[in-house]
Amino acid sequence: MPITINTQQLTLQEVIQNWKDRIVCHPPRGEGAEAYLIDSSTGDRLKYIEANCDSLRHNATNYDRLLIEIKNKHTGIYKEAVLNTIKYEATRRAFKAQHEWIHQSYQGLINNVKNNNFDRQMLLKIDSLNKTVALRDRELKKLKSECKGDLQELQTAYKKLQRQLAQEQKRRQKLGVSNKSLGAYKGHFRRAQKKIATLKTENKNLRKQVNLLEFKAKKVSMGGITTDS
Repeated sequence: MPITINTQQLTLQEVIQNWKDRIVCHPPRGEGAEAYLIDSSTGDRLKYIEANCDSLRHNATNYDRLLIEIKNKHTGIYKEAVLNTIKYEATRRAFKAQHEWIHQSYQGLINNVKNNNFDRQMLLKIDSLNKTVALRDRELKKLKSECKGDLQELQTAYKKLQRQLAQEQKRRQKLGVSNKSLGAYKGHFRRAQKKIATLKTENKNLRKQVNLLEFKAKKVSMGGITTDS
């Protein structure tokens, strides 16, 4: 059953470590020089001692299953960082297991040589094992260097995004204060408009009263009419 990883409560490094802890290496089938892996895409047998980095990663670990889970779980910088790290770590562990297995096989052949129980074919196997070990060491160092550089770039990008997010949050907070102040100003403006409208109405009523009084005064002066009010 897949383990749930809540990225909202973990740092990038903690998320990566959780996925690294889930990597599992599968041992080869068979023994000695005949040990083999099953190609997950074709079902063919692959000689374990001859398996390269891609074959080991896909066929000697649970990398493919983790790959699907990671893609379904993460997006953006988290997904890139986790995928990059798990690819390297799964390969490194599979290489290490193969390396140890080769050395054990090599030691077994050496013991046979010490007991004078060897032939030319065995010496050729020893030479082949030595070359394989040296090749795997070079491949692993190259892969480690490439992945380390990629991970550093992703971590730098992630930190940049964090800074941008913090700046955006501050901007939104300032905008919230501005909106609050603007709301207060709008409230004052509406009240002022309402007061002006009231004053206009009162002024209009007063003007009517003044006009009426002026009219009555004019009538009185012209005809001696007495006012009732």
